Amino acid sequence: MKRVLHQSLHLAISASILLAFAAPLTAHAAEEIIYYDSYISKTSGVQLYSAGQVGGNQFVDAVIARQADGTYAKWQEPFHYFRNYGGDDLKLTGTDDPEQSYVYDTRSQSILRKTAYTLSPDGLWGYLERSRYLLMPNSPMGSGYVGKYHDYYLKNMKTGAVSVYYSTQRYYSAYWLNQHTLLESGYNEAAKQNVISTYDPSTGERHELLKGSMYNRNFSKGIIYYVKNEPQRLPWVYNLKSGTSRLITDYSELETLFPASPSSRPEAALPRDTVLKDLPVIEIPVSMTYEYSVSLDGQNADVSTVFSREGQDWIPVKPLAAAFGWSIESEDRGRLNDPSAGYSFEITSASKSVKLTPANSFNSGNRLYISQAQLKQLGYNTIVITPYLQQ
Repeated sequence: MKRVLHQSLHLAISASILLAFAAPLTAHAAEEIIYYDSYISKTSGVQLYSAGQVGGNQFVDAVIARQADGTYAKWQEPFHYFRNYGGDDLKLTGTDDPEQSYVYDTRSQSILRKTAYTLSPDGLWGYLERSRYLLMPNSPMGSGYVGKYHDYYLKNMKTGAVSVYYSTQRYYSAYWLNQHTLLESGYNEAAKQNVISTYDPSTGERHELLKGSMYNRNFSKGIIYYVKNEPQRLPWVYNLKSGTSRLITDYSELETLFPASPSSRPEAALPRDTVLKDLPVIEIPVSMTYEYSVSLDGQNADVSTVFSREGQDWIPVKPLAAAFGWSIESEDRGRLNDPSAGYSFEITSASKSVKLTPANSFNSGNRLYISQAQLKQLGYNTIVITPYLQQ
């Protein structure tokens, strides 16, 4: 019985080997493509896909464009990813870098490096959130604790003026409502609780609507979903037009009132045998944009932004140093008995210099900012700051 079994196994293995040699050789099937996002224009014909795929021993992310002849190509380095939030710009990088972010402008079909504000419905104001970190000298967490701040910027699109209108280490969010009113939800230091309010940047007026936290919004219906500052955290709906609230007793009603946004991610788009790493590369035009021009004693430099915070204007150091030949030296703060100093830089122009520390400068996203008074300490007498206004 054992001999018969061994013979049968031997014949089966031999047959499988013969079949393997006789069968035609086929290419290895392409790995599955994962789609993150997409952009498809019905007017321009542009089709873009943000996708990823296992390629050999690495994972390949790429932005894929459909060509006029129906073939596909990928964008050049380093653009591997985008997010589609429904506007004219596709975000390619985050917004925390004050030296601007990369976006794909669907109108010009090019990549721009610019400050990506969220515009108000009437287009008169822009809103932006950035994060920064600062050494906290007197924190309960200890002298070496680094705190995270959220800064909220507003830009007057008519005058070009940019300001940090709110900063906090606590939760805060804001959305454009009506023409140029911000609907805010966050912790109110004075009230010592969460508050929902409106803010008008044109007047600087803030109006409290509710004490509570906003969970969702449906501006087409003029309603928000919120919870009061109470342990039960029951769902309430507030009508922005009438100023009235009602308790929701059936959670299924929330799904009807606040439906999930449709996803821009396609289920499938590229041919099944597509290998992302082998696609040809196309070069998308890349352009820089600037918000301001800074003139020092008649010499000009373009800068990404100039903004005010608590009445003080701040100008980025890096582009000025490159334009005017400054030297920048950092000082080792570990040797100093000054726990409040998270950084110290000495800026030198010709024979004059100035030291910038957290006490007399601004730092966000590892970008250092200087004031006009400090520019005068460097020997500049005439300082002219000119915004570039949208046409």
